[in-house]
Order: sequence, then C-alpha cells, then structure tokens
Amino acid sequence: MRSRQPLEHTVFEDVESVRRYAQGLNYWMPRIARSFADTMKGWEMSRGKALDLGSGTGILALELAKDFPELEFVGLDLSEAAVMVAREQAAGSAAADRVSFERGDAEDMPFDAGSFDLVVSSNTLHLLKNPSTVFDEVQRVLSPAGRFIISDFKRSWWASLTPHIRAAYSPEEVEGLLRESRLQNWKVNAGLLWLTVLSNS
Repeated sequence: MRSRQPLEHTVFEDVESVRRYAQGLNYWMPRIARSFADTMKGWEMSRGKALDLGSGTGILALELAKDFPELEFVGLDLSEAAVMVAREQAAGSAAADRVSFERGDAEDMPFDAGSFDLVVSSNTLHLLKNPSTVFDEVQRVLSPAGRFIISDFKRSWWASLTPHIRAAYSPEEVEGLLRESRLQNWKVNAGLLWLTVLSNS
C-alpha cells in the first residue's frame, strides 16, 4: 500500500475551470447521489434541512433534492467560483427554491449549532487540511437526531490513476481521525474504490 501523499490545498479560482470540471461530474455524480438517496430512504428521512459540505458545482445537492421534495439543501464550498457555478446550475433546476449555495470554510462553518438534520459530503475529505476539526463541526451543526453521510475515494492500488486517490485515506486512517474528533455514532464502510463515514443507526 502506498503512503498517503496529500494534495496541495487548492481552491477553484475561476468560473471557466469549474464549468469544465462540472462536465465530468455530470456523468458520475448522479450515481453517487443515488447511493446516498438509498441510505437516506432507509433512514426514512423525508423532511428537514440538509447541508452539502464541499458542494462544489452543486450536483449532489440538486440530485438529492429531486428525490426528497420536502428537504431543503444548503451547499457550502470554499471556492467562490464553485459557488457561482452551483448557483447557475440551481437556477435551471426544478428544485431551485429548495437549494442554495454559499461560500464558507468547513473548519469554521457559518451556521448555528443544531442547524441541520443531515450532512452529506462527496469527494471532499481528502482535500481538507484538518479533517478532525471538520468532523467536530459536523457534530456541532447537526440536530440531536441528525445523520451524516461522508463519502470519499479510498486509497488503494488504483492510486496510480489519479493524485486524488493517492491523497485519499485508508479506512484505518479515517477511523483514527474520527476518534480524535467529537463526531458521535459513526461507522466506516469500505468498498473497492470508496469509503463512507455514516451514522451508525
């Protein structure tokens, strides 16, 4: 197994780069959204407010909003350019009135404690400077009965394909970060290419 090689902490700075990136996401992000939706349906989650952490171009939140018409979604991303593109995509969506996006830091979220019934995140964990601090923030912004789904690449022999997989964590490393944090009631599921941190209930 290769050792983890963190990526430079980069943020999209121009809208055109984000738009090009979005074209690739439009193919596979809906598939990830379906797996999130299956978990959420198992939890019988139908109402409330959800946070998409590291929302990027907004596709995950917009896809989930289609399946959950009584959930309100807020996307948070550090890149102003990504937020602009996410808002553009939301404007053409039937769920536009229930999905919003704003710029903010995952380590210091601009939300009150207990603001959300659900936190979701896809392919952001390996980009974070201080994951344990972000897990703390997830715990803070969740309501007492809130749930979470945080999915990312799993570091594996596929690492030669992309620096993102080289920068990803092993399941054991993620469990160590979770133990350092205040996030409660979690479990880690690992597949061939992905790992998921989610509520253990």
